[in-house]
Amino acid sequence: MSRTSATIETDFTTVQGILFLILGLSVFSLQDVIMKLFSSQIALQEVIFFRGLVTLAIVAMLLSRAGGWRAFATRQPVLCLLRGIAGFTCFTTFSMALAVLSLADAMPLYYTSPLFVVALAAPLLGEAVGKKTWAAILVGFSGVLFVARPGFEGLDPAMLLALGAALAYSAQSLLARRLGATESALTMTFYSQIAFVALSGTTAVLFGSGWMDAFDHPSFQYLFRAWTVPTAKQALLIFGLGIIATVGFLCISQAYRLAKASIVAPFEYSSLPFAVLWGWLFWNSVPSTTTIIGSLLIVAGGIYALRSTLALKNGHGRVRKPAE
Repeated sequence: MSRTSATIETDFTTVQGILFLILGLSVFSLQDVIMKLFSSQIALQEVIFFRGLVTLAIVAMLLSRAGGWRAFATRQPVLCLLRGIAGFTCFTTFSMALAVLSLADAMPLYYTSPLFVVALAAPLLGEAVGKKTWAAILVGFSGVLFVARPGFEGLDPAMLLALGAALAYSAQSLLARRLGATESALTMTFYSQIAFVALSGTTAVLFGSGWMDAFDHPSFQYLFRAWTVPTAKQALLIFGLGIIATVGFLCISQAYRLAKASIVAPFEYSSLPFAVLWGWLFWNSVPSTTTIIGSLLIVAGGIYALRSTLALKNGHGRVRKPAE
């Protein structure tokens, strides 16, 4: 194969990777719409439980086809469990935030997660972070103030929940880095879904009867509402959530398999326009000027921080070995 042909093929696979990522994120954005719709209808943990069962069944089928029973083995069960707990925390807190926040307000706060990832990578993984990267992180977090618009009464709990989801997602991402050397993406997803089902099922025993549903805030009403038998429409949507989770995961995994992370990662923010679009179509919600300014700051800081960190990993700087 000539050098020109090889370059064209590389460019083509890179474009494919970017398109797979955008497709995966657009699919996941539909999940946020459904979870927001459910916030006034059905218990959050009930949705997570049945969604987890659907996703678990699909991923188990894919794993068995990929490598039989051996594909289910894991060398690091504790880290897989911790990653599942982090993912469960992320999904729970972000869904609670959606009970109050518009998609256009919630997503920018959630996308502070790359800033948390880069900031925490230094103390937890021993990765080098330069001064310019720290400056970019500060710029990104300054955008939070524009989106959240804290007044004399402080931040709405929903804003804090969205930021908590970003922090939990960063923990999930850091654990995925540690697990990536020994575990496949499907295996990690399988054990994450086991954690989702186990933890949400536990909540059915603890407060599934609704005895803790005594809060005025919609986010906590969503969490502590009594479990009920879903209607046919709700059951269909929950099944759809399981399909969405699987398709989105496969698209994003394929994206990072085809293209370099340094090229693909900035396109993680492509779901922001989808959040604005769905918010406008379903709730007639339009982002404010301060939300737009804050979103731009968060995206700019996040992209710079991601690209500088990935550049270091690719050999353009020194990176200390992760702590054992």
